[in-house]
Amino acid sequence: MALFSLILLFAALQARASEATPRPLEPDDETGDRLTAEAPMNFNDGSRYHLYRVELAANQVARFDVTGGLNSYLSLFAPDGTLLQHEKNGQSDTALHSYHAHLSQKIEREGSYLLAVGGNSPRSLGQYTVSVKTTELQSIAPLVPGVTIKDWLRGLDAKHTLHVDKIGQYRIRFGSDDFSAYLLVDHGSHYEAIDSGDDTDAHLDVFLRAPGDYELIIRSSDESWQEGLYTLGVEALSCC
Repeated sequence: MALFSLILLFAALQARASEATPRPLEPDDETGDRLTAEAPMNFNDGSRYHLYRVELAANQVARFDVTGGLNSYLSLFAPDGTLLQHEKNGQSDTALHSYHAHLSQKIEREGSYLLAVGGNSPRSLGQYTVSVKTTELQSIAPLVPGVTIKDWLRGLDAKHTLHVDKIGQYRIRFGSDDFSAYLLVDHGSHYEAIDSGDDTDAHLDVFLRAPGDYELIIRSSDESWQEGLYTLGVEALSCC
């Protein structure tokens, strides 16, 4: 029943998209507005929403955030109208703090994307600010000291090969705004691991006893399937 209601919600948004003129939203910018009872209505649950159109390039990650007094949800649609993501919280309108929706999406192709900013219920109205931040994906294989990459996790984990030419102490920095990141370093005979927790810039210092290749594994702390942007970098601290 819940799945059927969600399908109706998306269908209602798409059907109303032709009636509501999308407002422009520029990459790496923000805009403020107020959601009122005069905004377009989602016929599935009576909530109100605004539509935004944003032009995005391929091979980057777009992160959308809503702040302010609105208990909000976000839905992102591809240029062909396909729903890419829907982020909604079941928090009550009487809760002490509003729920601020956010979502990140890897952009596979250039085009005009549609973002719906809506209230969690018919009573969810108010002032809000919506922003979009874009990040270019940067990856290198193998990873070497002095380099930091920005990559996208889709699945249970992401694996990278680290190559070092010298024995020594190295610092591996990692983190994510989209999930609680967990790092494992494969030494061949054993693993070293650290949980970033809420830290978006955590690090692990390791002593690598021989030149060569080492496997670095990024996953979420709870070992669940995830989608999200993360950073991973290595620097040499000392060598022998």
